[in-house]
Amino acid sequence: MAEMDVMLDAVCLAARIMLESGGETYRAEETVEHMCRGFGIPHADVLALPTGLILTLSDGRQTHTRLIRVRTRNTNLTRLDECNAVSRKVARQELNAEEALAALQKISISATPKRILIILFGALSAAFFCVMLGGKAEDFAVAFLCGLVIHSTLPLFQRCRIPTSVAGLFAGFLTAMLAHLCNTFYPIQLEPTISGAILPLLSGLATTNAIRDTIKGDLVSGSARITEAVLTTVLLAVGICIALRLWGGTM
Repeated sequence: MAEMDVMLDAVCLAARIMLESGGETYRAEETVEHMCRGFGIPHADVLALPTGLILTLSDGRQTHTRLIRVRTRNTNLTRLDECNAVSRKVARQELNAEEALAALQKISISATPKRILIILFGALSAAFFCVMLGGKAEDFAVAFLCGLVIHSTLPLFQRCRIPTSVAGLFAGFLTAMLAHLCNTFYPIQLEPTISGAILPLLSGLATTNAIRDTIKGDLVSGSARITEAVLTTVLLAVGICIALRLWGGTM
């Protein structure tokens, strides 16, 4: 019984890491199935959703069920890769349940990239997207400034437990207002500046995962992810439109 509990803890933690770090739902299900085979569990049924996981394991004598709620979702490819490495070792029976659980617990509490790096590279992404869209040197500088401000304020929304899609509304509004404010002091091209600044905020990964989940047959997960991506994009646009309306101008 105790050994089965450890196995359950290990496979549930692996699936949670996958879902919280931006992995597709079908990939989380496959990870659980591979690990269960590596542990020698004959029967495993798993249903992964973007917001939760239901898992039932059977050893032939007893059935054990777990329900896991996933409340936070972001993108962390390092954790995904490390979790995949552990699941592969379990599938090859190179790790037992205790060793796998210990490795996964270490991954789950591993440090995220420094906030200053996330802010810096977010600002650089905004600036270079601006150049890609036809921006000039002054537009590059303003887009970089917008990126710095937006990626510095996003953690505040997370601390206040504001949903990511709703935070996009404020981000779009703040980006357009800041670009217009800079335009009053030095003329810039508003269209590439604002567009470049918000491109890093779009849900590209969520859209990709939605398509892959749908192709795999996970229609509920695919619909949920595409709805989240569309809602985030729409609220970004609404925030920009509100700012433009207040300034009485257009892009």
